[in-house]
Amino acid sequence: MAPAETQLTKTMTRPGPGGFLRRAGERFAPHSTPRGDRLENDVAQEGARRIGTLAILTAVTVLGIALLQSLLQPELASHRTPLFRLSALFLVLSSAGLAALQRSNVCSPRLLLNLGLVFEVTGALALGLIENSIHWSNAALGRSTAVGGWIAVWVMVVPSRPWKSVTAAFLSAAMLPCAHLLAARILGYPPASGNQLASHSLVVFFMAAWTPFISTRLHQMQRELSRAQDLGSYHLETMLGRGGMGEVWRASHKLLRRDAAVKLVHPGLLTEPDSPGWRQIHRRFELEAAAMATLRSPHTVELYDFGRSDDGSLYYVMELLDGLDAETLVEQHGPQPAGRVISILRQACESLEEAHAAGMVHRDVKPGNMFICRMGKRADFVKLLDFGLVKALYNYGESRLTAQAESLGTPAFMAPEQARGEEDIDARADIYTLGCVAYYLLTGSLVFHASSAISMALAHIEQKPEPPSHRAELPIPPSLERVVMSCLEKKPEDRPQTAAELEALLAACADVPEWTQADARRWWSLNRPERSNGQ
Repeated sequence: MAPAETQLTKTMTRPGPGGFLRRAGERFAPHSTPRGDRLENDVAQEGARRIGTLAILTAVTVLGIALLQSLLQPELASHRTPLFRLSALFLVLSSAGLAALQRSNVCSPRLLLNLGLVFEVTGALALGLIENSIHWSNAALGRSTAVGGWIAVWVMVVPSRPWKSVTAAFLSAAMLPCAHLLAARILGYPPASGNQLASHSLVVFFMAAWTPFISTRLHQMQRELSRAQDLGSYHLETMLGRGGMGEVWRASHKLLRRDAAVKLVHPGLLTEPDSPGWRQIHRRFELEAAAMATLRSPHTVELYDFGRSDDGSLYYVMELLDGLDAETLVEQHGPQPAGRVISILRQACESLEEAHAAGMVHRDVKPGNMFICRMGKRADFVKLLDFGLVKALYNYGESRLTAQAESLGTPAFMAPEQARGEEDIDARADIYTLGCVAYYLLTGSLVFHASSAISMALAHIEQKPEPPSHRAELPIPPSLERVVMSCLEKKPEDRPQTAAELEALLAACADVPEWTQADARRWWSLNRPERSNGQ
């Protein structure tokens, strides 16, 4: 492997807390929502607490009944066989152990939920043995059994995925006939016939059969209840998407009746609140919010609030936008007319011009971070999102929270100096990535095609891009093509040096048909995207 590629491999494979490193051959998916999100974690934590409480109640109940029977019905003590005592002891000790695990936080909530289901099955067997070790006759089969109530309690109290609840319920129901046959063999009394055993177990299996309906509804209710949480003056409603560093939720202000988008640090990053890694994430998040708060361009997403929730999660609140990002625009509607591309780029330049003047570099300008919406009477209004990768050059030592030579950004839209892991990344890196965005909007394809993030980054370093007119379905005027190709120069000094200079070059493309507000309003009247920032 060449030295440059070796260094690039080290750079690209080091994960950053805010990066969005993805394979270049994949479609962009910055807002995909994997299983086990924040909401599921809240449900698991609540379920773990319920398991601890239920385990304590089980132990106390078994001990209490045993003591009360000894005091009030001493004649029943003669019927307590060693099997009865061992089964009761197992139920008490296993309950106490499960409660201790929950209180000690040794197990994760999800593991504790799985252990709770195991305890449900073994507890059903212990209850069945207790019942069948007292009465040594088939007449005992005519009595009601506590196993049915045991199953009902676990289904209704402990949240779990429906298929797990169903499996545990049917296994618990099967423990009743198993306990009868096992007790009969150990204690030496004749077991019931198959018909008697089936008839006695029918009620318990019938209850288990309702488990799918009960569990599914309860699981849904748990998710809905977990969703109803407040952060400061905002009420979280629906998850909109997920990025490398956090989640985005739709929220509403309690008093102002204003919708907003709330970004939360990914809960998995906050597992050790006092660790150096957590402090690094905390500081990085503060810088992200502080950087956004200083920007006043109408083309930069507006920050409303910033804070820390009761559970230690960091969050900031930004304006909620209705529209679609540039990536979705191309995916759903194909390459865009040259005039519209110039209009989008000029608005993005206005946002970046202010950020660059404040000493900030976005570092992750890409179609997914360029949101196109309607603002008031204006259509095709561009908002630049996610300044989470900005680098405050005026306070470099404090803001550079990632390891040396770490590369942040998206490989398909990454300047050569970023791909090489250079430290002194300046505003001209954003000019390069704007050129990549323009290329994508005009052609519907990436500047380079590669099978991996590393090979994509190497292409940006070494390969000369093909002119967009060679790939485009729509005509690209020569003046616009020259501007795009100048943005894609390998050396920063060969590109437009500022966002203002790039905006002027775009405005000077006289051979490009203008995209007017009438054109924009006509497009929006025919296409009504119902998406929000965060998706």
